[in-house]
Amino acid sequence: MKLDKLGVGIIGASPNGGWGSMGHIPALQALPNFEVTAVSTTRQESANETSKRFGIPHAFTDPYELAIHPDVDIVTITVRVPEHDKLVRTALKAGKHVYCEFPLGRTTKEAADLLQIAEEKGVRHIIGLQARANPAVNYIKDLISSGYVGKVLSVNVSYSLPPFPTASGTIDQAHLYILDKVNGANQLTISNGHLLDGMTYMLGQFSEVSAIVGTQFKNVRVIETGEIIQATSPDYVLVNGILENGAVVSSHVRNTNVARLTLEINGTEGDLVMVSKDKMMFQMDSFILKGAQGQSKDLEVLTIPSQYYWVPSELNYGPSYNVAQLYTKFYKNLRENTHDTPDFNTAVNMHHLFDTIEKAAETGIRQKV
Repeated sequence: MKLDKLGVGIIGASPNGGWGSMGHIPALQALPNFEVTAVSTTRQESANETSKRFGIPHAFTDPYELAIHPDVDIVTITVRVPEHDKLVRTALKAGKHVYCEFPLGRTTKEAADLLQIAEEKGVRHIIGLQARANPAVNYIKDLISSGYVGKVLSVNVSYSLPPFPTASGTIDQAHLYILDKVNGANQLTISNGHLLDGMTYMLGQFSEVSAIVGTQFKNVRVIETGEIIQATSPDYVLVNGILENGAVVSSHVRNTNVARLTLEINGTEGDLVMVSKDKMMFQMDSFILKGAQGQSKDLEVLTIPSQYYWVPSELNYGPSYNVAQLYTKFYKNLRENTHDTPDFNTAVNMHHLFDTIEKAAETGIRQKV
């Protein structure tokens, strides 16, 4: 494998607004050390359309054909969560590095099994927890580490999202699968998963949690057909807990009609606040940052230093930006043989945290993490 330019094959790059074509292809095409060399979708017509639209040399319907192609060094999987297990195994069988979107699997066991296979194969693996590459998140992490707020005392998060079934109780057919808890893609694993991973990356791990997890919209109407579907997936998640550093955390993720997100960190010497700037999900937003030190000062807007931006300036901030940041970090890891990119180990740890949160919610008893 030559490190000057890595070939990436994307499984799931539909031309009609899928995450592969919306997030990954623009990110990779902006980076000098990567090239999208192949795409795979379930229909040859759509694979050909994506190939033609983005100038990608190879188009497949068989994921294994993509994975074994000599022009593919990294296999990226951007399909729905229920397909991750099969497709990650396909990529690992081919002996290629793997980038899989989060969650890694439908269950902790699926994720742990994939981690084991990846480690046995000796390939590098990356999980799509791109908040860890967000300039705002990394700047806040460093401010906390440098003592900007002193000892962290509390963290409070209010996070509301229209993309999941909203207060109107409707959903489009493309997202129907998230209503079934078995599929592993819901407010706990996706919205809350990216948020909690970003929080623990900045602030440290939980030592214990209590939680309320539930489904407020149990009967959801399909917009296109009018059909009523019974939902079993959680659509709101309230997590309270204590971090290993002693900080108290309160985080509420729920459905609303208007997107907004505020994350406040309070310490003995100051405060930091992250407010949604783009009304996008936590892992995508560029954020407005504010800070204050001392008891008598007002919050002031903080400017993120240039060293936290790792990708070409012509890539405007949007859904693909932090994906490009994550690929950039992964390339650095490969070149320098380092391991600070979120990987399948990171994913498995998050799956275990989900299990603990669910147990706390089911039992009503605070759980050790």
